Amino acid sequence: MAEISKKYKLNNGLSIPIIGLGTTRMRNLDDAKLKSLRDDGRMKDVEDVVYYSIKYGTRLIDTASKYENEIEVGKGIKKAIEEKIVKREDLFVITKMWIDEKEDPEKALKQSLERLQLSYVDLYLDHWPSVDCKNEKNKFKYIPAKDVWEKMEKLVEKNLTKSIGVSNYNTKNLLNILSFCKIKPVVNEVEFHPYNYQKDLKEFCDKENIKIICYYPLIKGVNFKSRFPNIMSEKKLDLLNEEIVLNLAKKYGKTVGQIVLNWHINLGVIPIPGTCNQERMKENLAAINFKMEDQDYDILSSLDKKFRFCDGIGIYGTDIFA
Repeated sequence: MAEISKKYKLNNGLSIPIIGLGTTRMRNLDDAKLKSLRDDGRMKDVEDVVYYSIKYGTRLIDTASKYENEIEVGKGIKKAIEEKIVKREDLFVITKMWIDEKEDPEKALKQSLERLQLSYVDLYLDHWPSVDCKNEKNKFKYIPAKDVWEKMEKLVEKNLTKSIGVSNYNTKNLLNILSFCKIKPVVNEVEFHPYNYQKDLKEFCDKENIKIICYYPLIKGVNFKSRFPNIMSEKKLDLLNEEIVLNLAKKYGKTVGQIVLNWHINLGVIPIPGTCNQERMKENLAAINFKMEDQDYDILSSLDKKFRFCDGIGIYGTDIFA
């Protein structure tokens, strides 16, 4: 498969691929877990996932210190470079600083770089906004966003990262950063899919020339009642089995995953689906190669339920997006 060459221009003049590989929840699987998988096409090593994804054309790789897979991601990148599939400058590598690393972003990034076996990343993100967390379950020290961001700006000056950005920020969080920053965030990585079509946030980011990267673009079944007991329903949300999505896949002769990813791409946001299946890697990259009718994109947008599968409650004990 050819390299995905189409890119967006960021507000600092650099370019970012329009689709990438997300590695959240990717861990190396032991033999027992591997045997339990029904999907025979799934690879057990994160290193192989990253390597083959690059081999098939992916040029954007997203990870984080919290994912605990930077070592394996780095090995996959190194292997692809050593085999001359890519040069380092062909790749756009993202990692993130976790909440307990905010006191010393430089130390955190240097540790990430060591694990990744890289001298720089293309983009370093503040994984979650600074909030005052006082509950007993999570005792994170509050550090003002201004202090954190000033330290992150120095990382660009020291060439440890080419760009800086944020993740899981709402409009209020972004306005705070924009009120004092010298270096503007280039992206905001958030949960974004037809069930959670954050139209207002997207319009704000478009206005400020901040690109949106979308994690969990291909949401699968989650039981309302088991995860959110306050919701009195046992209905499962499964985007890839929605009748609307299935009908569009049949209409255009595409997979259901390609239909959803194409919706993202049409909106100008950057999906980073995660998969350990080689054929699905190829399918995901091919999602950029077709165009649907405008009314069909609108139909997908109509699935919006303002429903998050990843929220701040489990981290902070309160809904930071409220």
